[in-house]
Amino acid sequence: MPTNDTTNYFILFLIGILLIGGLYVVFSKPTTLVQENYQYSNGQTTFNVSKVSDIETYIPLNIGTLDTIIYTLALRNDPLSLEDIPVEGMVNTRIFGDEEVYVTINPNANLSSKTTIAALEIDKVIDNDYLYSIPVHSAMTQENVQGYPVKSCYDATDASTVIWLTLGSETKVYTEEYCIIIVGTNEDEIIRAADRFIYQLLGIMK
Repeated sequence: MPTNDTTNYFILFLIGILLIGGLYVVFSKPTTLVQENYQYSNGQTTFNVSKVSDIETYIPLNIGTLDTIIYTLALRNDPLSLEDIPVEGMVNTRIFGDEEVYVTINPNANLSSKTTIAALEIDKVIDNDYLYSIPVHSAMTQENVQGYPVKSCYDATDASTVIWLTLGSETKVYTEEYCIIIVGTNEDEIIRAADRFIYQLLGIMK
């Protein structure tokens, strides 16, 4: 049998290894696992796409007057996975010159926080100082207890675009006058359609 001193040394040795391992985990830099890297072409321009996970995609963009700023766009869905979603109308120029944008939903549509993700995807691009720098407001299509302003497609103007997130029989994006309608067959599809809209808005997809 080992002596008490030997046992104590052995215990201290194990504690030392555990401490070193813990420090390594705390201070080592996390590794980003890339699921897929590819180049996406819209027929005119090619973009480098890094799909990190099923809900994380990065695309570096050259922006600014002389394309001197590199901005990394972060969305949930990659462009290749959204090519099945049709886009009707000139959504890529609809918000040009807008003073504000409203993202609206029907309060009686039983939508959950998933649809909020779609709204946030839109907000972080349109209300981004590096991109459009247009204020984005949350709204609802009818009177609501939450106190959100009431905005529907009928309230949209040339200077105030309304983006309506809604459920429908087909996932698609289309325009009606000054309104952009983003439709999904379920809430996950609304998120996909919102990302499809953003790629169209930025000229990444045609």
